[in-house]
Amino acid sequence: MDEAPDIDEPDVTHHGEDDDPGSLIGEEIEYDLGPDDDPGIDPGGDEPDDGEEPPPGLRPPVRLAPVLVCLRNEINARWPNRDRASDGWIGDAAHRATKSDHNPDQDNSVNALDVDRDGIDPQLVVRRAIAHPSTQYVIFDRTIWSRTRGFTPSRYTGSNPHTKHLHVSVSHSPALENSSRAWGIDTGVTTTLLKLGDRVLRTGCTGGDVRELQGLANTLGAKPKLTVDGDFGSRTEAWVRDFQKAKKLTVDGVVGPKTMTALRAASKPTPAKPSTPAKPSAPAKPMTKPPAQPRREPGSRTLRQGATGDDVGFVQRFIGARRCGAADGKFGARTEAGVRWYQKMQGLTADGAVGPRTWRKMGVTVRY
Repeated sequence: MDEAPDIDEPDVTHHGEDDDPGSLIGEEIEYDLGPDDDPGIDPGGDEPDDGEEPPPGLRPPVRLAPVLVCLRNEINARWPNRDRASDGWIGDAAHRATKSDHNPDQDNSVNALDVDRDGIDPQLVVRRAIAHPSTQYVIFDRTIWSRTRGFTPSRYTGSNPHTKHLHVSVSHSPALENSSRAWGIDTGVTTTLLKLGDRVLRTGCTGGDVRELQGLANTLGAKPKLTVDGDFGSRTEAWVRDFQKAKKLTVDGVVGPKTMTALRAASKPTPAKPSTPAKPSAPAKPMTKPPAQPRREPGSRTLRQGATGDDVGFVQRFIGARRCGAADGKFGARTEAGVRWYQKMQGLTADGAVGPRTWRKMGVTVRY
């Protein structure tokens, strides 16, 4: 985690924020934040005990709340070449004259962060932010998601439309502003290659094992089908709860050892019933079988438009249906566009071909 910056080197925000959300929430609206299978929203509840405040003489220097340092680090890790022109956290003189989370609170913590929208997926950041227990409200694109309204999107009536950046404010509870809980934005490569059963899965988990779970749920008849995006959200949890109820397990929405055993049992093919032997017939003429196609493992070759195979499907699932379309194992124009987008976000040459450097960025061992 970054060390908290000293007040002498602040990242100043100059955006007029109108940060008092209670007076600036308009009518409820519809707002598309991307895939349906989003992380579940924690509507709040009892906050942890705040503890005693430190004496005034022992107050720490002005700092960005550690939980927001985590958020900023994850955004920077996922999109290292993003635009930072509209970034900021501590308020300028105009902010200090108003009620704003960009101003230091009683423990000198600044509990608001502005993030430039260019070069990131702002809808994904909003989805992760409203799923995090520390978040109080998010403002983006003339819309506010506030914990006081259950994070239902509502029209933001403040003077700054927040179309060039998004604003995240977190709770002033010491336990929540100092939380080190991940935001789920920098999924990293370590979870991508996890297999189903390698760990306990719950809301907020991401990775290849979650994709396997979602695919298995669809095979077992999930209705409506889940989006296979590797993101354990509210719809995935709802399906797990339904499955646990049907199997008479503890209904907690968590895929632990018992639920995993039941999933494996449910996915085993039903053995065929023995049938009456058929009468012998004339032996059929031997047929020449076509040669079996080799199974293409991720990292075994360079992929470009026109390629087909399991490794192409891996790339499509890794980058996601939103950028590559359905994971059909066919490297077409849309997959190439998705690869170019991913390479640009990772600081690679955006040539649309999945070569050794791109494989390694995906956490795949190169075998050629």
